[in-house]
Amino acid sequence: MKKIILSVAAAVLITSCATTTKLQVQVTPLGEEPAEVQEQYTYALPMTVLKVEVICEEVKSVPGPYWEYAEKYLGITELIKQKSSHWKVHDVAITQHFELDPQHFYSLNVLEGELGGDFLDPYKEMGILVDGTEMVHEEVKGTGLKSDLNGKTLRYLDLGVYANFEERTETMYKTLVTDTSFVKVPVQRTVVEQKSHAMKAKEAADFLLEIRTRRFEMLTGEYEIYPDGEAMEAAINKLDQLEESYLTLFTGKTIPRILKKAYFIVPESGSSPSKYRLDMFSNQLGFIPAELMEGVSMEIQIEPMGKTVDPGNYFSRRSAGDPYNKLIYRLPDVVELKVMLGAELLSTQRLSIFQSGAVVTTPIND
Repeated sequence: MKKIILSVAAAVLITSCATTTKLQVQVTPLGEEPAEVQEQYTYALPMTVLKVEVICEEVKSVPGPYWEYAEKYLGITELIKQKSSHWKVHDVAITQHFELDPQHFYSLNVLEGELGGDFLDPYKEMGILVDGTEMVHEEVKGTGLKSDLNGKTLRYLDLGVYANFEERTETMYKTLVTDTSFVKVPVQRTVVEQKSHAMKAKEAADFLLEIRTRRFEMLTGEYEIYPDGEAMEAAINKLDQLEESYLTLFTGKTIPRILKKAYFIVPESGSSPSKYRLDMFSNQLGFIPAELMEGVSMEIQIEPMGKTVDPGNYFSRRSAGDPYNKLIYRLPDVVELKVMLGAELLSTQRLSIFQSGAVVTTPIND
């Protein structure tokens, strides 16, 4: 009986000791794990990647083929006289996504005790830790994949409703020899030649004025029979379109085009201010290579606010002290981000960036 009692007491004592084993965990950079490890979990810290989308508009202006005769035939003085292109920035949009930071892979090593495999799940759900299997898909369509001119063209295909050639009759004299004298006999011939530029401009101006006259007569009811309702509206719209088309022969065309260009930026680690040049921009040429030495620089300026410099009592900056039972991760910091075009401020945002924050430790409790 004494032996049985002693055996039971020993078993209870051993079980008690086993259940009260103190948890000991050490987090190390990947590849620097201790020699003896009971369990091991790998994780990485996220980093913030910025996508900057710059939306610009190019306005192309082309003179009409008859611009020299606009004042003479139509009395128009405000018109386009030479080709030009003007660019301006419409908008800047900044979004962010998260990728794993290749400089911050860690191994969670259980030296003593037990730590559940789901211990890191809450941190992953909060987005402050990643396990390295996350997929990233951020797409930016190139300008060659779309056209936003909406069918408009800078070419002039309709220069008039009359033929490009005209016929004229010339009278020539043919000399006939008779028995007593020389006789000049008139001979007519038809000559076909291309119309002059001035003549075609005059015909286009006459046709334009005829359109306006017909529209006025239609609106004032001077025709005995004329369309009404939807037919009337359709007829007026067609006359308006025809007038606009012929008017551009004298005033010129202006066509806007929207261009979107995107950049991916990975901010540097640390709390110091940083700058990132996106491109060179010119009001005449748009985005241009830096070697052309024209335009001004478009850049991103990032200034951390230092919100995580003093993480508080529960968190502490990573140090070389006691390495046990401390989970290493990084608190994002708030930064002020500015998009500058030379000395001109285009956009200001406040957002969180992991790389600007402090690497901290928090206790791991068993």
